[in-house]
Amino acid sequence: GSQAILASLLGTGFGILFSQTFCSDYGTAGILAGFVVLSAVHQVCTYKAIQAVPLKTLDRHRLHIVLASYFQANFDQIIRQSGTHEHDSLKAPLTPTEVAERESFLPLMPPDQSVRWLSVGASLVDICPSGVDELESLMIQKEREAEVNGVDQYEKYILKVLTSSTTGSDDGAIQLTFFEGASDDDLLKGMFHAYAAHECMRNEVFREDDTTTIAKHSYEITKSQMPQFMNNLEERGWQMETGFVNVECGSSCRLKIQEV
Repeated sequence: GSQAILASLLGTGFGILFSQTFCSDYGTAGILAGFVVLSAVHQVCTYKAIQAVPLKTLDRHRLHIVLASYFQANFDQIIRQSGTHEHDSLKAPLTPTEVAERESFLPLMPPDQSVRWLSVGASLVDICPSGVDELESLMIQKEREAEVNGVDQYEKYILKVLTSSTTGSDDGAIQLTFFEGASDDDLLKGMFHAYAAHECMRNEVFREDDTTTIAKHSYEITKSQMPQFMNNLEERGWQMETGFVNVECGSSCRLKIQEV
């Protein structure tokens, strides 16, 4: 608090001094140049301040850094273990401090490359243009043990894999939309599933046009790895209580299925 007030007063005083000397000598051009310089200095100082105080909550950009690094370090081993009973230890996720060193804060610029292949919160029309039948095919049924009163239970999200021939992108694309009532754990699980599917496409684990197999196999990877991943996140210092995960933007949609 006091440090922020002091910095604000110093900045105001420096701005007044700057405007009375340099800017007054060069008119409008000087004022414009001064504005650009001071704005750049402000952005750099803000960036350094955020790096110095790591945030322990997970937004989409920080979670991207965590998941991209995690799969880059562990994907080959995860694929070797899939379908077996082996559970060798994997490299742990990055800590908040390590993520802070890699965060991007450039204004008006996408913070990372995930915007090119991952859409979070697509509308029902976008993700299921063929209607209800396509929605039903994308819903992910949990294991039989998760039944409640004999009724099948489903994950709180749907995920659609799009090939590069469909999107025009070399790595294809993933559409991910959550259902109303999805918890923080559901958000993390859906994002983990999306990154697992993208890695399967990027590393050509399956035929690119076999999107159903990619979605199903990456879900099996997700079910197998999520318990360890969640424990590791907490051990590495991330806030795992309710309300500390946010991967959707203001325009993201959520789906709601009403019983009839």
